[in-house]
Amino acid sequence: MKKIILSFVLILIVAIAGGVYYVLSNLDNLIKEAIETYGSEATQTAVRVESVKLKLTEGSGGITGLTIDNPEGYALPLAFSLGTIRLGIDLQSLQQEPYIINEITVIAPEVFVAINKDNKTNLNELKNNLMASLPAATDDQAKKESTKKGDAEPRLIIRKVKFADGLIKAKVAALDNKEYKLKLPAIELNDLGGKNGLTPTELASEILSRLTDSASKAVKEKIIDAKLDELKAEA
Repeated sequence: MKKIILSFVLILIVAIAGGVYYVLSNLDNLIKEAIETYGSEATQTAVRVESVKLKLTEGSGGITGLTIDNPEGYALPLAFSLGTIRLGIDLQSLQQEPYIINEITVIAPEVFVAINKDNKTNLNELKNNLMASLPAATDDQAKKESTKKGDAEPRLIIRKVKFADGLIKAKVAALDNKEYKLKLPAIELNDLGGKNGLTPTELASEILSRLTDSASKAVKEKIIDAKLDELKAEA
């Protein structure tokens, strides 16, 4: 009987060790799949990632080739191409929530602004999709019930988010769909998530909202308003 129990325990230990090894050895792929799956659900368009590489022992990582498709009805296929994303992780915080990411740096992002013939903007539509994906109930009781069920998203704090060397590509149907290119203003966001943290969906909504507002403002001021001033001068 003792031998049977011992054998069962050994098998259990091997199985657990095998599961841990599988998770650790496939962590990059698991994160890649999670970004694509949950990102696509939140934006209601296709989200793709070329690769994810994490170095947990160093508290660093990187994501390359993250793209977000446009909703249907726009001249440009993509809304965002986020180039290279570098992560700095607070390893001490991984013991309990909220988990802390010290810094996210997005290098050479491209933002595609498309305004169709109905005067609708792709970025506004994506922003609305993200807002609609946020949970309706955010009170403490709802969070507790969600946590008990085990379906609550992890809560995160991001100390700093930076967008550097970015580019805006814009097409406006009212301006003959000519493609314009602008430099994306440098963006830096600090202390996202407050003290208690936010879910990844909430953080993504906040970050993309700020990125969207910055790009839309640049297109309005430097393309649309400039074109109107030019037409007034000609008139």
